[in-house]
Amino acid sequence: LLVLIVLNVFLNSDEPQRPQTHCEHHRDRARGGGADGFPAVGAYVPQCDAQGQYVPLQCHGSSGHCWCVDGSGQERAGTRTPPGTQPTDCDKPEGPKTHCEHHREKAQATASDGYPIVGAYVPQCDANGQYLPRQCHGSSGHCWCVNSNGQERAGTRTPPGTPVLCSTQTQL
Repeated sequence: LLVLIVLNVFLNSDEPQRPQTHCEHHRDRARGGGADGFPAVGAYVPQCDAQGQYVPLQCHGSSGHCWCVDGSGQERAGTRTPPGTQPTDCDKPEGPKTHCEHHREKAQATASDGYPIVGAYVPQCDANGQYLPRQCHGSSGHCWCVNSNGQERAGTRTPPGTPVLCSTQTQL
């Protein structure tokens, strides 16, 4: 009985808890953002680590897009990747951007509402910043092969749902 009393006192103690971090506040606000107290369908909910800091790689559960954030949760430009592609290595130091990374960053330029422009083609780059040999338009579903400069290789565009095989060695 004494053990239960001590345990109860310990569990109900008024030990000070650390204040909520920006990430935790952002996450909790997103989780309860719907009219019914649940997250709004399709809402982005930030991921926080055990210390309450933003996890460097954030992913949107509904859209499948992933991106890197800085310590304050702000998206790092040029790091957003579409669903089904290799996410950016957020631990990799930022260096000079490749042609593909510049192209992707420009395509991800946000509209006045702060979100990416709906329907815009966003090039897919590999972990080294080079164009993936097979590119697909997320909205139209068309896929095609590109050379190392990102230029479409003639005769490779396929309609939605039709597979296209591109060699891993892109031709100039």
